Amino acid sequence: MAAETPETPTYVNTPASFQSLPAPYDPPRFRRYKLRTGMVAWLLHRLTGLGLVLYIVLHVWGLKALSNREAYNELIAGYHAPIFKIGEFGLWCAVVYHMMNGLRIVLIDFLGWSPDQKKLFWTLGAVAVVMMIAGGYPALSAVYHWLVS
Repeated sequence: MAAETPETPTYVNTPASFQSLPAPYDPPRFRRYKLRTGMVAWLLHRLTGLGLVLYIVLHVWGLKALSNREAYNELIAGYHAPIFKIGEFGLWCAVVYHMMNGLRIVLIDFLGWSPDQKKLFWTLGAVAVVMMIAGGYPALSAVYHWLVS
């Protein structure tokens, strides 16, 4: 009885150059990532960080109005518009999320505290939501009063 040699499997609809590769090779194609809590936490941390940097740039740009009393008063009056109150609430939410996720990263990376990370993410997320509501109440209240009256 002759020794049998294993056949190299052929892939359907793949170029000939891929046909000679070993069986476990997966031809390159677009891979979809599953959104998991770790990836969402990472993505939101980066986005809120970029948003905070953008805010700081705009804030420093707005400080140039300090040299002119009329321009300063006009700028401050504009900041009382509802759109700025909504932006203020968004800024507060970005700061709180970035802070709480940073705390999560410190607990895991620097202190070596690594319980179930999904549970830690959701626990700190719940604390962040409470902080967002409590701290964002003045801005949301101003928008509500503007809409009602």
